[in-house]
Amino acid sequence: MKRKLRFPLFALLLTVLSSVSATAQLVKFNSKFDAVSEDEVKMTSYPRDTSADALIIYQKIDRRVYISPAGDFMVDKTNRMRIKILKESAKDLATFRMVYRTDGDMGEKITDIKVFTYNWENGKVVKTKMSKDYIFDKKFSDKANSISFTAQNVKAGSVLEVTYTRKNQHFWDLGEINFQGEYPINCIEANVTFPEYFKYNVLSRGIKYFDLNTRRETETLVTGYGANVDYGTVQEIYRAVNVPALKAESHLYCVDQFYSAVEYELRTIQLPRQLPKNFGSSWTDVDKQVYDSRICTEITSGCKFKKEVDAIKASGKPFRDQVVEIRKLICDKVKWNKEVRLVPSSASSVIKDGSGSTADINALVGNALNYAGFEVHPVLVKLRTSGEFADFHVATDVFDTFILRITEKGGESVFLDAARSEAYLNVLNDNYMIIKAREVSKGSVSKWVNLTRLCENTTNFEVAAKLDEDGLMTGKMTVTAKNNESYDLKKFFNSYEKEEDLIAKLENGNSYTVENVSSANMKEYTPECSMSFDFEQQMQSSQSQDGDLIYLKPIIETMHPDRYFKSETRSVPIDIDHINTLVYHITIEIPDGYTFEQIPASEQMGAMGTDVRASVEHKTSDDGKTLEVTYTVIENALYVDPHNYAGYRHFWQQLVKTENETIVLKKK
Repeated sequence: MKRKLRFPLFALLLTVLSSVSATAQLVKFNSKFDAVSEDEVKMTSYPRDTSADALIIYQKIDRRVYISPAGDFMVDKTNRMRIKILKESAKDLATFRMVYRTDGDMGEKITDIKVFTYNWENGKVVKTKMSKDYIFDKKFSDKANSISFTAQNVKAGSVLEVTYTRKNQHFWDLGEINFQGEYPINCIEANVTFPEYFKYNVLSRGIKYFDLNTRRETETLVTGYGANVDYGTVQEIYRAVNVPALKAESHLYCVDQFYSAVEYELRTIQLPRQLPKNFGSSWTDVDKQVYDSRICTEITSGCKFKKEVDAIKASGKPFRDQVVEIRKLICDKVKWNKEVRLVPSSASSVIKDGSGSTADINALVGNALNYAGFEVHPVLVKLRTSGEFADFHVATDVFDTFILRITEKGGESVFLDAARSEAYLNVLNDNYMIIKAREVSKGSVSKWVNLTRLCENTTNFEVAAKLDEDGLMTGKMTVTAKNNESYDLKKFFNSYEKEEDLIAKLENGNSYTVENVSSANMKEYTPECSMSFDFEQQMQSSQSQDGDLIYLKPIIETMHPDRYFKSETRSVPIDIDHINTLVYHITIEIPDGYTFEQIPASEQMGAMGTDVRASVEHKTSDDGKTLEVTYTVIENALYVDPHNYAGYRHFWQQLVKTENETIVLKKK
């Protein structure tokens, strides 16, 4: 959001202002730049976390808002890091990449880049300075560039020291300051300085590892008129030491949002002898920005495919069929380039290129649907991988992309992300499963919509099998998936070009062998697909004085691997991809002359504190020749709080146990 503000009335200000007068870190270091010690370079491990691939020995973050001689409010953001590379796997930390804006008053500069590498060689510290030839500044988009650079001579044992400054006029949003990350931090300091006229909202999240002190000082401004102006500043000083790493966990979309951090956003400026200027936006302001932007204007502009859309309308097909055909019309002409964007490019340029981002394709499809007479609203989405909304961050830049809500005159409506071929109406990528998406409606009230329960998602495993007296089980498995489960199965199936690679993946983690794979609707734009294959699996058997035994494992598909949730504790939530129901049903004919010696009891399972549950039922036929097992898992939640981790972990272990249970058959 653009907020240009100039410091006013120097003469007035001159008159007004003239009347106004933790615990120590483990690794010792010198905080001055280019003062790396021999001990830091020779260090081979970090005692507080011996598994760490790298250590942030020292990090200094400065955010400074000041007044330029021209009267503009400016921002300098200086970042300095001293990083110890402990293992080869952390060498990627030597590469830095940033995107910065280049559009007029909103433009930025990245300056004062200095990078040094320190190594222990032949009994001494050897310093390597990064050449400016290794700094690459490239065009990223119409309004942005990307700059990247890489430290030289980096290896396990190296110490990197990096500093750079980002300059802009974005005084209203100082952004996040993270005191934690995926690597442990020995010491981190942050100074946030701003004129006393500024009032910021400050959101703190995660565990509070930092100490905070505030002090007030006076700065002198030399104006363009040659006068000196003193004005008060507020300096907020943070310091944290011995901060543990918070690493990404399985079943978690965004670990960053759980880091110890603070985030600044401007609330008010109160200049001397002036009324306060409020900078807090409302969602109504955001809505207006959106429907004045290309997000909406590209949807409501003239249609590029009137003739084709007219033909679809004239067919008289039902609403949903028309939406699907119009989507196909556009996606046959413009392919998704795998980019996720919020603001679309012009329709003409996208059509000419023949490819585009999610925003480009959704805008084109929305435009054609709007021309067809349907009501089309963009729905703004913040992806789960970007974390949840900050409490006070009300702006368009919190969103990553948009989808469409299409409504016919009769009142039925559907949600659509047109770019993804595996999706369907009301079937979205799991990353879009959010409780609060913003539907923007010009001329009517915009609203929040829940995208997590748009459809019922199911997977059914239907297995027909026969067991012989040698313990070999053969049969056919058919997997039928609907909606989001269909999305996942299509994505899995279509990721393998060769059948032998697909078969290898199906067999991986399971003890059966596969042949004769067939499928339905894997390439079609449908809400359902299926896959079938023949299998065989050798069961264990033994001989005893009491008779021959076969140990039958009826659930042959591994659906809940035991490699997950090994840790007894977890500090971050568990994210479930989407609400779903899984049903595994198998019918097995047992060999003549065998009876059921031992069958596990039917069971109900659940995780305390969350809406996930499961059941398993074993049933034999009256003649004792057939066994049926029905195993059902229902996940009616997207989130498991860390406080409920122990219960969910136990539930998962029960599922693992259920999927590995055996039934004992005995020869008469």
